[in-house]
Amino acid sequence: MTKSDQPTPNAFYAPSLQAAMEELLARGIAREHIEAVFRRTLFELRTPFMRIPLFMSRRFWAFVQDCTDDPLVGLAAGRRFVSTSTNGLTYLFDVAASLESACAYFVRFFPFFNGHFQARIVHGEGTVELHLLDIGSLRATAPMTDYILVSICSMLRRKLLASGLGEDPILGVGLIQPAPACALAHEHAFRAPVQWRQANNIIRLEPRLFVQPLTPGNHQLEDTLVELLEQTRRNSEATLLELVADHLISDLPGAHWQSFCTTQHLLERTAARRLKALGWSFSELLDEYRRYRAEDLLRQTDVELVQISDQLGYSDVQSFNRACLRWFDCAPGLYRSRHSA
Repeated sequence: MTKSDQPTPNAFYAPSLQAAMEELLARGIAREHIEAVFRRTLFELRTPFMRIPLFMSRRFWAFVQDCTDDPLVGLAAGRRFVSTSTNGLTYLFDVAASLESACAYFVRFFPFFNGHFQARIVHGEGTVELHLLDIGSLRATAPMTDYILVSICSMLRRKLLASGLGEDPILGVGLIQPAPACALAHEHAFRAPVQWRQANNIIRLEPRLFVQPLTPGNHQLEDTLVELLEQTRRNSEATLLELVADHLISDLPGAHWQSFCTTQHLLERTAARRLKALGWSFSELLDEYRRYRAEDLLRQTDVELVQISDQLGYSDVQSFNRACLRWFDCAPGLYRSRHSA
């Protein structure tokens, strides 16, 4: 991430996927196969405050779906989250004096940990909702969204249990995705009613419990954790991999290795060696981003194929068609019709 007070929507905190990786290991998926997705060891991926480009989140969840063939795998992985994920944000959430203050911290820091979503607290007449807005450079898929929302619900419930309250702060969940064939599985996993095809992903909270003091305030610890997170957010240096990913997203039709190196004041040959040491080449990264951006455009818009081809930087529609055959084993029109159905 570049030095800025605003988090980039094109990277995420790698250890946040630890619970999902543990779910795969428990299902017998080999460690080497998981590491091959990221081209990193699991030890590296668990390194505190390691952030990597957002396309790897999409790449990982595509791998999860392929190797498990389980549409509910995100729910199962999310239930592991609280017991496996410990970081500055989860610590801060736990020590906050109320759900209201915990969610305020969550809104402030969550985009640093997950580049797909921005969080927002929405107050209505007698209602309180935590909204997750999909603002990333690449969209969040359904299993990925399930994983994140189940994780957040677990954190909210854990906070009340730690305070000795037996009440449930969650009244319901709203998801932007259409209801799957196994919709009851989501209600069982969320332990709350679920509404489908909502404008945003939503967790509806009990207003009384939202403002109720839960734990004696430890302001000194809160201030320390906030300062640590702020320092990390301000001082995190983007890796070469992140810089290339940002370049691709900011100028995908015209993204070129030469222009990137010129902008970053790097020698092309030296930069290529450094990028290769991180497991990638520029052409591979370009192909990855084109693939996931194509998925988003074909699934979620009615943009003409020739316009999508132009947006992705292909010289003609035939080149785009060949890429789709390689990615999806079908032409882009057929891919669109399958997923729109």
